[in-house]
Amino acid sequence: MNYVMKRIFLLITLLSLIAQGISAQNGNVSVTGRVTSAIDSEPLIGVTVSVKGNSTQGTVTDIDGKFKLSVASDAVLSVSYIGYKTKEVSVNGHTNIDIVLNEDSELLEEVVVVGYGTQKKANLTGAVTSMKNDDLLKAKAANSTNVLIGRMPGIIAKQASGEPGADYSSIYIRGIATFRGDTSPAYIIDGVERSSSDFARMDPNDIESINVLKDAASAAIFGMRGANGVIVITTKRGAQAKPTIKYSGNLSLTSPTKLPKYANSYDYARLYNQFMGQEIYSAEEIEKFRDGSDRESYPNTNWYDEMLSSYAVEQQHNVSVSGGSDKMRYYVSGGFLNQGGLWDDINYKRYNLRSNIDSDITSTTHLKVDLSGRVEKSLNSGSASGIFAALMRNTPVLLCRYDDGRFAVPDATHTNVVAYNQPGGSYGKSKTFVGDAVVELEQKLNVITQGLSIKGTMAYSYQNGSSKNWTVSPYIYSKQADGSYLLAPRTSPSLGLGKSNIENQEYQLQLNYDRSFGNHNISAMAMALEKKSRYENSSMQRVSFDSEVLDQMDAGNSTDQTLSAYDTKTARISYLGRLNYNFANRYLAEFNIRRDASENFAPSHRWGTFMSGSLGWVISEEKFFEPLRQTIDFLKIRASYGTLGNDNTGSVAYPYYSRYELYSGGTASNYLPNNRGDYAFGSNVTKGLVPGAVANELATWERATKFNIALDIDLWNSLSFSIDYFTENRSHILLQRYDEVPGSFGATLPLENLGKVKNKGVDMSLTYHKRMGDFDWSIGGNFTYAHNEIVEMAEAAGTSEYMRKTGRPINGYYGYKTDGLFQSQEEIDNYAKQEVAGSNYVTQPGDIKYVDVNGDNVVNSDDMTYLGNGNVPEIVYGINGALKWKNVDFSFLLQGAGRVQVYLNGSIIQPYFNQGNLPQLWITDSWSETNRNARYPRLANTTHNLPATDVSCVETYLYDASYLRLKNIEIGYNLPQKWLSTLNITGLRVYVNATNLLTFTSVPQIDPENIHSQGWSYPQMKAFNFGLTLQF
Repeated sequence: MNYVMKRIFLLITLLSLIAQGISAQNGNVSVTGRVTSAIDSEPLIGVTVSVKGNSTQGTVTDIDGKFKLSVASDAVLSVSYIGYKTKEVSVNGHTNIDIVLNEDSELLEEVVVVGYGTQKKANLTGAVTSMKNDDLLKAKAANSTNVLIGRMPGIIAKQASGEPGADYSSIYIRGIATFRGDTSPAYIIDGVERSSSDFARMDPNDIESINVLKDAASAAIFGMRGANGVIVITTKRGAQAKPTIKYSGNLSLTSPTKLPKYANSYDYARLYNQFMGQEIYSAEEIEKFRDGSDRESYPNTNWYDEMLSSYAVEQQHNVSVSGGSDKMRYYVSGGFLNQGGLWDDINYKRYNLRSNIDSDITSTTHLKVDLSGRVEKSLNSGSASGIFAALMRNTPVLLCRYDDGRFAVPDATHTNVVAYNQPGGSYGKSKTFVGDAVVELEQKLNVITQGLSIKGTMAYSYQNGSSKNWTVSPYIYSKQADGSYLLAPRTSPSLGLGKSNIENQEYQLQLNYDRSFGNHNISAMAMALEKKSRYENSSMQRVSFDSEVLDQMDAGNSTDQTLSAYDTKTARISYLGRLNYNFANRYLAEFNIRRDASENFAPSHRWGTFMSGSLGWVISEEKFFEPLRQTIDFLKIRASYGTLGNDNTGSVAYPYYSRYELYSGGTASNYLPNNRGDYAFGSNVTKGLVPGAVANELATWERATKFNIALDIDLWNSLSFSIDYFTENRSHILLQRYDEVPGSFGATLPLENLGKVKNKGVDMSLTYHKRMGDFDWSIGGNFTYAHNEIVEMAEAAGTSEYMRKTGRPINGYYGYKTDGLFQSQEEIDNYAKQEVAGSNYVTQPGDIKYVDVNGDNVVNSDDMTYLGNGNVPEIVYGINGALKWKNVDFSFLLQGAGRVQVYLNGSIIQPYFNQGNLPQLWITDSWSETNRNARYPRLANTTHNLPATDVSCVETYLYDASYLRLKNIEIGYNLPQKWLSTLNITGLRVYVNATNLLTFTSVPQIDPENIHSQGWSYPQMKAFNFGLTLQF
């Protein structure tokens, strides 16, 4: 197939060199006019008014529906607008022409982009949700994954961080249905599979629409790539019209939605004595912390204030040019993003370029050439998680800077994180270049039979990344008794370099047939697809440098270095087909089939076949429905069933091969036979091979079987409602058989198709839209519920019934249940013995009351059990509204989540963790004789009352992470056209926007979307945006 495809694209290359002649004429009559709708007499904005036969001589109507055009006195105007019938009007020397356009009911049928094609929305039988450019731009998101939050049913999205360049959302379509490998959806951009980062780093201004394929009927055509759902992105293209230049710009001031709060030095010191049960700080020292009379010796340092700015600045700009003739259309754009951070040396810049060209070489031959690229530059003085971990640990009694500005040594166990992240010191830089090219040639074959066409597509993507990390010790001091400063010991600088290259090739050959025979409408597609990928990575580090100025690798010590490199190649081939049939747009059917081959499995199990079928009935097209049509405009029921595959084997490549692992280390003095796979020869220990993973030639595809049934209804020409019920059963999930094989087996167990998960739920959307005179308003909402349950998991032998994951959700929390706090000694004496902290622990009033789950009157590790849902919500929802009055527009989005929990431990919640900080909530909400209704136990240095790890949680520190957020609110104003016409401006809108403005949640210390249990992530950000869009 490669040979054929290369010949096809050689032809495409030659054809793309054909010149397109475009002629222009000079008119001698200046024609003005106004274009309105026949429906309500309202002006139509953006109507194309051009000279018939010369589409380059034209214009578009302004916000008042007005146009002005210089043409020949005998010219004929062609007036066109989406959703309306094109109208031709003779000028006949007139200088003022008002035009009324009539509705085109056929064009009003929305077209939805699906897998390798398009369909009318009214004829869809699958579960597909769509969002247009106008809606996604309201999000004002630098990262395109964030435009999906709260706006589409079926999408569960979590943005865990606001870090510049890493502020992406984790996306799940209808929840999680597997515990093996990647759970994210596939991303298809303009018909070609791309990575999630390709979507995340697109300029949102370039996106025309986003369609989410949620069930088997819509996603099965993607086979092994569609098991977790598919997100289809379509970029903007040119239209037959005069060139239109558009600029959009946005300036944002961002700040954290929430930062953790810690005690001041006075409260820290006095309560530390209570925590330790002895006097660590004297009364005199505590008083000095309180009065602040000696700042250097008794500081009150707020490390967050020392390190972080109160706000960061972000700006985003985009310029696009679009237009074309009847032979060639174009859309070209350039975008720039600059994200500042909460400290000086953190920044992310992105440059996006895109060119989409459509050329009608002949009336039956269409060529599409899409080129896009981006350059990303990141700067960070250190790991964001490391910086926030240090900020949480550093206590207020530690000094950051002396009065003269020198940085201070905090103490032996803490780091002056502010000093380590100053401009001119350590840095981490990265640069990424990505270039994409898609060439598509389509030939209509009506000479063979009406409705037949063939299309070839070649896609190529190249990504090059480089990184440079330079680490130098800061100058920090300790002040001596005589007032002099002693420089702290400094380590030698180190330098790390990294390089990566990613190359993807995709070839598609597609045969399409679309034809109607009376009331019988048939469309079919057959396709062959091949994809190849290559990933190269190398890194080098040297840790001994004589100079802090020369940050070049050859200046380091070559005897103190590490090197690594690897090269990975993958290839896949697929054959697929789809058949659609409908009778009179009333009875609908669709069938899909795909065969995929994956090198992850042995040849005998390499191929997977995935099929789906769906049916729909448009009840509103029936004759018996006519009496109801004044109320119910549209009514359809649909159902689908099918299977998809997943070939993800995680870190175990080629599980059908036995693996051997190379071990080295140890010395002859501590050598034990077979201890590590090493071999001792005299005084030397030599590397040795040991068995790794055992082969399993029977390993094959994970399978997802999906069912969907739905109802779509439109009422009173203003209300739309859709509801889907879905189930999914995953089987053949690859995992290891821990339940039957003892740990003494001696090698890594093979992957077997043992796991099963079921997932079910419902998603729905509701929209109401009304226009009343100058008022145009709408309100809507969406809701998603998805609940999963592990059916089979092959858990380790000996797992207690209470800790078994089978029968419970994926990613649930497990650990100790609690029942408040002990209030008295009598209550302690009459309750099960508490041995969570050991059998010798003496329980006291104010301690956590652990529940005796197994009823043996002793609470220990045997009582650990399931504590509830994990940190991916089962419920998400959004409520949106919009109002337009004359030139003023207003919109909002409320977004929330439910049935989700977050577990906090470490410095974010634990008092004095690792000699660290004291969370402020312990001051007012920890137990004492005078505060018996507190949530937290008495302040004492005992493991009995402290959070455990994520593996074994304590329910006291498990929080309901449900939230409601004012995700977006915006008000805009379109300047009157009479102010702009003298400048040849066809539109100018200014707006003010706020994102993440308000959040309502019971989670303390961190934003509820933060998934790091110790709160180390860069915080979620709220933003105030000021922007404009300008069109010529």
